[in-house]
Order: sequence, then structure tokens, then C-alpha cells
Amino acid sequence: MEAYSDSPDRKWNVSLIQTKMMPPRLPPGYVQRPALFERLRERGVGSITLVTAPAGFGKTTLLAGWKEALSNEAHPVAWLTLDEEDDDPQQFGAYLITAFSRASEDIAEPAQRLLNNDALTPIKTVISVLLNSIATCGRYVFLVLDDVDRLTVKPVLTVLSRLLRYAPENMHILLGARGEPALALGQLRTPEKLMRLDTDDLRFSVDDAGAFFDQIGTAPLDRTGIGLLHDATEGWVAGLQLASLSLSRDGDAAKVAGHLAETRSGIDRYLNDTVLAHLPPAVLKFLLYTSILQRLNHAVCDAIMEGGSEGTLDWLERHNVFIRPIDEGHEWYRYHSLLSEALRRRLDRQMPKQVPLLHRRAYQWFAGAGLWPEAVRHALAAGDHEKAAQWVENCAMEMLERGDPHTLLGWIGKLPRDLVMERLRLRLLKAWALGFSLQAPLATREIRGIAEEMNQSRRDGRGVVEDVSQAELNALHGFIAGASDDSERAFELGRAAQATIASAAPWVKSYAQIAQFFGLMYKGGFDEIRRIWAVARDNAPRIQDPIHSDMMRHAMYGHAALVHGELPEARRIFEATVKRAEAALGPSSPGTAGLASCLASIYYECNELHEARRLIEGRTPLVLETSPLGALIRHTLCASRLLGRNGETGPALAVLEDGRQVALSRQWLRLKLACDAETVRLFIRDGNLAGARQLADELSMSVPATCEGRSGSAVETWTSYCLLQARVLLAENLAEKASVLLARSLDTVASMGWRYQEALISLLLSLAFEQRGASEKSLVSLERALRVGEAIGLLNSFVDEGRPVQALLQQFRKASASASGAQTAYVDRLLVAFDATDIESPALPATVAAAPALPDVLSVREREVLDHVARGLSNKEIGRALKLAPETVKWHLKNIFEKLNVSSRIEAMQSYFGPRGR
Repeated sequence: MEAYSDSPDRKWNVSLIQTKMMPPRLPPGYVQRPALFERLRERGVGSITLVTAPAGFGKTTLLAGWKEALSNEAHPVAWLTLDEEDDDPQQFGAYLITAFSRASEDIAEPAQRLLNNDALTPIKTVISVLLNSIATCGRYVFLVLDDVDRLTVKPVLTVLSRLLRYAPENMHILLGARGEPALALGQLRTPEKLMRLDTDDLRFSVDDAGAFFDQIGTAPLDRTGIGLLHDATEGWVAGLQLASLSLSRDGDAAKVAGHLAETRSGIDRYLNDTVLAHLPPAVLKFLLYTSILQRLNHAVCDAIMEGGSEGTLDWLERHNVFIRPIDEGHEWYRYHSLLSEALRRRLDRQMPKQVPLLHRRAYQWFAGAGLWPEAVRHALAAGDHEKAAQWVENCAMEMLERGDPHTLLGWIGKLPRDLVMERLRLRLLKAWALGFSLQAPLATREIRGIAEEMNQSRRDGRGVVEDVSQAELNALHGFIAGASDDSERAFELGRAAQATIASAAPWVKSYAQIAQFFGLMYKGGFDEIRRIWAVARDNAPRIQDPIHSDMMRHAMYGHAALVHGELPEARRIFEATVKRAEAALGPSSPGTAGLASCLASIYYECNELHEARRLIEGRTPLVLETSPLGALIRHTLCASRLLGRNGETGPALAVLEDGRQVALSRQWLRLKLACDAETVRLFIRDGNLAGARQLADELSMSVPATCEGRSGSAVETWTSYCLLQARVLLAENLAEKASVLLARSLDTVASMGWRYQEALISLLLSLAFEQRGASEKSLVSLERALRVGEAIGLLNSFVDEGRPVQALLQQFRKASASASGAQTAYVDRLLVAFDATDIESPALPATVAAAPALPDVLSVREREVLDHVARGLSNKEIGRALKLAPETVKWHLKNIFEKLNVSSRIEAMQSYFGPRGR
């Protein structure tokens, strides 16, 4: 066993309790229940079975016996015993996937790989991957969740409900519980698909009781004696086991039956009288001391007893004292719940001062074994909150480096709030975790509190507090500023961090660079970005592992190259990083999805539509939920344009509305304006000028006051607004107003070195001049667009402007005697690309759902809402059309997504209307 150490170079990880994923071994006296097995077999797969009974009625034994029978028939059976600690969706998901891995590695491998390599993946995505693997495995698959009623936290219940609702037809789920679980089971399955077994089903018959006593080898009992004991226990299995212990000392069945009948409601007293009072004092002490454990082995018991416990577990098992092994090697055991609860109550009553000491011994052993969830739990139970907090701090760095903020936040949430507030280091780590999980407002609030406390410490002459360096605080604050789209603040903080970061951890240095890159990108400083990148690349050791910070640093550099029109360099960076991410994290991970979105936008621009579709396909829900702002903009626009190329305006507008809703929820104005600008382009293309004008007017009342004249990333937001307004003005034949707006924008983006935008604005300005009859100015502007476009490799930015640009290029080609051969060849390439748009491309494939729902699951109102979604209407427009408040529309959409097992508008349309939408 590895010794515990708080050394900073220790390898920390979160160990899952393997015995939770094993059924308990069948106990001595196990009685086959063929009638119950037959009922389970008749119900078969594609159903849910709920077994409910109080402690001691044998529900777990029944499920374990059924599991053994299925395993003997070579069926994959996953087992998971739940407890109150499974109150975190990510932890619950990790146990669930690992349980399936134990049952069948090939079925669980895609989900396990995704979970292992990218902890930022939403657990509902992991569950969907698992369900799809089960649906396509060609085998009957079973899942047993025991003690499911211990789950009470809504996020975990939501994950479990999703699993139950969308389990494929070749899967049978069995739930064990002492009482009714907090699940709306009636809504998850039709009555014929839900079977219940309760106390009456589990009671032993007289014959079962006789078989039980024969199996355990008590003194011979006649039919009358068995009947007396059966009636006294009412078929209660635990009562029969208690009777067997009494019979080993007193063979009078009538006397034992009378005692049982008198004490049936006082289980603690009966256990004391019939079991505990007859044990050797050393064994009783052992039971009391170790009752604090949820599971126990020889080593942890020896630590709690401070030696001298060798052989006690074996003695208890031999004497059938309500203990059973829970693994095949007899390493781990657990007490029967009746006994453990009675023991803990007696321990609290008789030795309350001893309890913290016992928990302290337990947490020291679990920490030494690297079993951190149990170590933290016992430290909290011992009242040693400082030790628990220290362990959480020590775990945090590695957890964040591998991109796992969820578990860290869950642990911090279990610590006393006052303790967290006292430890600046812990608060800083919490802020990092909040930032990683895209909870920027909460992270910002934490950072401000930390900064104020550090400043107060300096004012008081106390110096640096709790090993929280200003460099790390600045790097974190810069990262959060970037996530909030404040590029100027991100740059200032990243530069401040870089100035004092010499002794900081490598991942902190990476985030300082990320903040700088983001700020410089919107200052026109790509040359400086390239210089910092080269220095860092030359000096940094080669990183093989999928470290989150390093992947993000590559992504930010590639994104900066993309914004500045360095398409070949951006393509090289993203191709290499996507390949690395797919190999290390898997294709379904958030990290891979965000990187793939940026690469897809490059492929789309280069007219490599097949590759762009491959990278976009099926990733929209994941990107909407997990991707940072830049990647989400690239994905949304690329997905929309791919659909628009097929003439699928409704689905294209649905993708944009999905992006717009994320923008509103996260207060990302730059994303919203990007979606609005593309929506206007589609409206105009399809002749919906009234819709385009309405949107332009709505934005004109708010955006100028927010963005006009501002610097930093607000420039991109303002540019999107100007492009939107200019398109509407051109559609209304108001070219003079459009050209003024475009000319101002052109000067701005050119000064920033944004060649991508420079080419597009020059192209629109050429159209504006042509509309005004200023052919010479139109030609000059077109030549500028072609010069920049050729240099950076643009194709579809020209093609997507439609027939007016095609006509301009044809005129240019006829009059291009003075043009260079390279420029002429470029125009010819563009014209060929225009011609290719007349050939319809294949539709963007739909995401495969685990269990597609039928259309009639939607209410009449929900079908009306979805019909308007298919027409490309926004939430506000649907509200106007159906006379509903926007919040009511959102509520209906939430219900639609849940019923159809989808996460976005485009998926809802594809699920309901078919892959091509409507």
C-alpha cells in the first residue's frame, strides 16, 4: 500500500471504490428463488424492474443471485451500489461507466475513454455515447443499481432519469431500494415495461425458510419448528438469520420464536440480546470501532484498532455475524445494514468521545491508500476540516491540469463555508474550477474577494498570504476576463502575470500566455503573438499528455492566426492539435469538438465541404454547452452555412438561434451579433427583407451605445453590426449609406491587420459602389478584396455573397487584361466554386439519438412551436406568432428537447421531421 505524503510532487488522483461495482457475495444459507427469477426472465430486456423492501428482506441478495445467473449465461451485467456520497453527476457518471467497463470493455470503451481523457465532457454526453454503444452491441445488456433511493440530489436524478428514459430495447435495468426512489418511473416507461417487486414478493415461504435452515446447518428442525420461526419472522430473511444465531445457542425453536415475536419492532435490543451480548469482548469492541466504515478490509481495521485485529474479519464471516465479503478475493467486507446502523447508534451512545479519534485513524489510512473521497469524508466526520481542506488543495492542481473542475467543485462544496473563506489558496483553486466550467461571473466574484484580501494583507504589512502569488492571480483573472470577452483586461492581466511568473507552475504560464494572445489578437498584434509563441515553443519541454492548458494555448494561437487571415498557419496548428486531441481525448470530447469547429471553418472557407461536414457532424450540442466563445462562433457560422448551401434555411436559422440563446445566457454580445449578422444574410438571400429590417432596427437601439468607438474585442462585435446594417441597406438600394458604413469599418479592420475581414468588407463595398454606378471605385475595391483573398486563400467568403458577386467577378474577368496571371487564376477558381454551388451537396447528417422518440410524444402546442422553429423563427418571433411570452417559448423548447432526447433546435428538427429538417 502506498504511504501517504503531502509532498507537492505526489501523483494525486480520484480513486473509485471498486467494491461498489461488485455485487456482494451470496451469503451462507443463500436460497434460490426460482419463481422470482422466472418473473424477471419473463419481463426480459427493454424494461425496468424496481425491487423495494426494508432492510433485511433480501432485495440485494435477490439482485446478486440474478446477476450471477445472467453472468453464467454470458450476458454483460453492470452492478453499482449507490450511497449518499454519489451526489455529484460527474462522480455518478464515472462509477456508472466503470461499472459497465467491468461488465464489458468493448461496450463501455468509447464512453470510458471519453470520461477518462476529458473530464469537462458533460455527463449527459457520456451517457448518450454509452447508450449508443449498448444499442449497437448486438447483445442483451443488464444494469443493476442497488440502493437507488439514496440518490436525492436533483442533478444526479436528472442524469439517472435520462439513462432510464433512453435505455435501448436490448437493455434491462433493475433498481433496488428500501423505499420509493425520487424518480417519476411512471413517466419513464409504459406500464407493461415497468415491473415492481415488493416486501410481499420477497418474503420467504415456509419451504424457503426450511431450505435456509438446511443450508446454514443449524440444529435439525421439524416442520412445526420451521413454521413457528417463519410465522414469528413473517418471512423476514434477516429475522430468520437472527433466529439461526439464537438456535446455535438454544435449540428450542418455540422459545426462539417467542422471543422474536416479542422484539420484532425493537431490532437494536434484539441484536444486542441475541448477537452482540454473546460475542467475545474483543470482537464486540472490533465491531463497534469499525462500524464507522462503509466498507472494511484487514488493513484499515488494523489501523482503526491500532493492531491486534488480524483474523477478526475471518472469525465474523465463519460465525455468520451479519458480515459478508463484497469482492471475489475476500479483501473487502461490509456489515449488514441492520447491524452497522445498530452498532453506530450504540457507539455514539456509549463512546461519543471515541468517534472522532476513530474517524481520524480511518482517514489517515485512506489517505495513505490514495482513496481520497473516503479520506475527505472521514476527515470531515472527525471534525478535522483543515486536513480535509489541505487534501483538496493538494488534489486540485492535478485535477485542473487534466481538466476536471467538477469533482474539485464537489469536494469544496462539502467543506464548511467559513473554512473555505479562510483559505485563499482554496478559494483561488475554486475560482480556477469555476472558470474552467464556464461560470465566469462566479469566478470573477471569487477573484475580486481574493484580490481585496491580498491587498488588505499588504496594507497591514503581512506580505503574501497562503502561497497565493500575484502572478497566478493575474493569470487566472486574465483567463476569466478572456472567457468574459474582455480582451483589453485579459491583455493587461496576462502581461502583468508574465512579468512576475518565473517561479510559477507551467500551466499558470500557459494561461498567462493565453490571456496575452487574446488581448493582442484584438490589438492587431499578431507579430507579437508569433514572437511569444516562438520563444515559448523553443523553451518549453515537449508535452505528450493531453494537458488542458497546453491544448488551450495551441487553440488560442491558432485562433489568432485565423482572425488575422493567416489561414495556412491556422490550418497547420489546428490540424495538428485536432489530431492530438482526437488521439488523446477521443472525438466526442469538448476539447476536440472546440478545436474541430475552428478547423471546420477553415475547411469550409477553402471549399473542402466534405471535411468541414465531417468535423461539424454531431457536435453541435456539445459545442453549445462547453466551447469557449471563439470556437462557438466558428462552429455556429460554419454549421449554418453548410446547411444554407443545401437550401435548408430553416435548419440553418435554427442553428443560429441555438447560438443566440447561448449568447444571451452567457452575456456574449460578440456571439449574438455574429449570429444576428448571419441571420440577416440568410433573410436577404431568401427574400425576407422585412425580417432583416426588423432585426436591424432592433439592434440599432442598443448596439451603437454599447460598442461604437470601443476597442478590443468590441471591434469585432461592431464590425458584425456594421456588416449587418450594410447588407440591409444594400438590399433596400441605399448603397450610399451602406458604403459610408463599410468604408469606416474597412479602415478599422485594416489597421488591426484583420485581413479576413478586410477582404469581406472590400467585397461588399465593391457591391455598394456598383449599385451607385461608381464602376471605377467598385473595381478598385474588388481588386483589393481579390488581392487580400488570394494572399490568404479565401473562396467561400466570396461565393456566399451570391450572384451579385459572381456577376462582378465575371465582369472583372472579361476586363482583366492588365491583371496578373495569379490574380486571373484566382478569379477563375472563384468562378468554378460558384458553378459548384448549383450542384446540391449532401445534407448535414443528424446526430444519432440513443432512442428516438415518436412524434406523438409532443403536445399540440409543442408541435406548433417546433413547426415555427423549422421555419427559422427566433424565440421572440415564435412568441409574437403564437401570442406567447419569450420565457414560455423557452419552457416549451426545454420540454421538446427533453422529450426528443436532443440538446438543440437543429437536433430537434432532425429528430422530429427527419434528417433534412422540414
